[in-house]
Amino acid sequence: MDVNDVPLMGVVIQTAEGAISTTSDFDGYFELNVAENTPLEVAFLGYKKLSVKATKDMRIVMMNKGANPKKSNEVQQDLPWSMFIQANAMMAFPFSPAVGLTIGMVRKGGWYLNFMTGFGFHMEDGVTQNGLINKDSYRTLPFYTGASSKQTLSLTAGGVVRLGKVPVYAYMGAGWAYKSVTLETNNGKWLAYITDPASNMSPLHSLALETGILANIKGFALSIGYEPLIGFGGQYSSASAAHEIKIGLGGMFNIKRRTGK
Repeated sequence: MDVNDVPLMGVVIQTAEGAISTTSDFDGYFELNVAENTPLEVAFLGYKKLSVKATKDMRIVMMNKGANPKKSNEVQQDLPWSMFIQANAMMAFPFSPAVGLTIGMVRKGGWYLNFMTGFGFHMEDGVTQNGLINKDSYRTLPFYTGASSKQTLSLTAGGVVRLGKVPVYAYMGAGWAYKSVTLETNNGKWLAYITDPASNMSPLHSLALETGILANIKGFALSIGYEPLIGFGGQYSSASAAHEIKIGLGGMFNIKRRTGK
């Protein structure tokens, strides 16, 4: 492209000895199968010739022959798009572990999507006649077997921003979360359990907020984050918040793109 970011079609890019060459297309892109740091010659009618070294995702700015020479031979490097996939482990307080998966893409900025699930899958079949079971009465109920199950589900999405030149990123997002405890009865049913009968604090549907740091360490994506669950009160949502710490490990890799001019 030229100094005004206008794509140049027909620019000739070749190795120094001319053995391998190509030309840019209508959008100013080209592909050249050479090793990094291979010397290249770049030429276009009416523009100054350039001598550069090949890099991934290189962006070459060509100068008109009448342009200020101080700005000539400018070569810039675009940040490539990176994709990351992570397996996550989460610990909630009160105690409720969960696992999940995060997928996203980032350049200077980007996006991510995260899903988490717990290890209990006995959703409530109903409630007692007077509402939900509370912690002061369930242990004495004749139909309670003593078995309990904890459910955790969440789906969040948000943005990712690169912090400076190093591959470290901050992320922030929001979504939906569900947490509950159910108790097994003698007839095989699972009834919801609340921690506070005055505010009916379970099952818990809540707003999940999260923030954290993601780092790319030689292709490994490492992250740590904090997630408060904000309830709304009432029969099906807590009036208070739960707190979760999430750790992720996976991979981050650049998405191959054509080189632009």
